[in-house]
Amino acid sequence: MSNEQEHHQDPTNNLSSTQEQAKDASLIEQLPDNKQRLHPDSIKVSRITTAIVSLIIMLVPSVAGILSETYLLLAIGAAVGLLIFTIGFIWARKSYDYTWYWLADEGLYIQRGVWWRKKTLVPFNRVQHTDVAQGPLDRKYELGKLVTHTAGTRDASVSLEGILLETAHELRSVLQEEGESDAV
Repeated sequence: MSNEQEHHQDPTNNLSSTQEQAKDASLIEQLPDNKQRLHPDSIKVSRITTAIVSLIIMLVPSVAGILSETYLLLAIGAAVGLLIFTIGFIWARKSYDYTWYWLADEGLYIQRGVWWRKKTLVPFNRVQHTDVAQGPLDRKYELGKLVTHTAGTRDASVSLEGILLETAHELRSVLQEEGESDAV
């Protein structure tokens, strides 16, 4: 039997071929060469924000527990706050690992999602206006958030957080210029 006949008769070869096709169909495998990541400092900002929220969550039941001398509330508050901090700490890195953006001929693509992947296209010809925003932690790390408002109702406002402020302004300029050139 020739190698070609063996290949066609072996069911494991068909299975591996099917698995390869399924893998190729995954959104994460369809990233272009010009893809960009968020800035690495976005992980720090996310983790600091999570720590602040966790402390507030721990503080409220702790104060209530101390004032009412119910130390069970203190323990529950500490446990919930610690759990939220741990999940947020891990999630910040995972979210960074699975968030990409890139410019293409048709517009700005944003892909994100740790468990459920979502690829969003902001077409140049649908851009109404754009905003660049910063929070206090963003300013410390020179990060920004690009918010693109589009015509339509579904995903009418698309944001990209965790990029350098300079990059946010550059993307904003490109979206505005391309949007104006595509105007009817």
